[in-house]
Amino acid sequence: MIGSVAVAGALSAGAIRCSRCSVSVSAALIVYSVVLMNCASRRVDVPDYGIPPCPTAAQRDLFSSDALQCWFAGPRGRWRRVDHQSHLEALVVFVEARDVRDAETIARRLVEDPFAEMYSEILVYVNPEKPDGASRVRRVRWIRDGGFDTLEF
Repeated sequence: MIGSVAVAGALSAGAIRCSRCSVSVSAALIVYSVVLMNCASRRVDVPDYGIPPCPTAAQRDLFSSDALQCWFAGPRGRWRRVDHQSHLEALVVFVEARDVRDAETIARRLVEDPFAEMYSEILVYVNPEKPDGASRVRRVRWIRDGGFDTLEF
């Protein structure tokens, strides 16, 4: 980017005067632009671990066994439910997500599922798909009378 700005500045200042030079500089700018666009549009392939995208049946029933075997789409990437446990009127759900910033969106989807209606409290623990040194677990807690709150640890 800096190189193209310098070349454009030199052209506008009249530093390059010959027509052969301006043609080769124009060609260089075009090649440079194409290379930048190619780099920006490149998608990073993420291994799916043999887990397919979720079918329609799993989308409608997030707590079904089918929903344990697929990836759901989130705003910043995919996610999947790894496990859930119930303790009296509380439901604890464990999720793996490409980006833990999707935790509240995921929790809202899980709370809206008909299976979750019987619980007065739902805790959703979202772990990063690929943990690194900076990765954290994000917990979203929903209480029937209190709404949502988020904690990162």
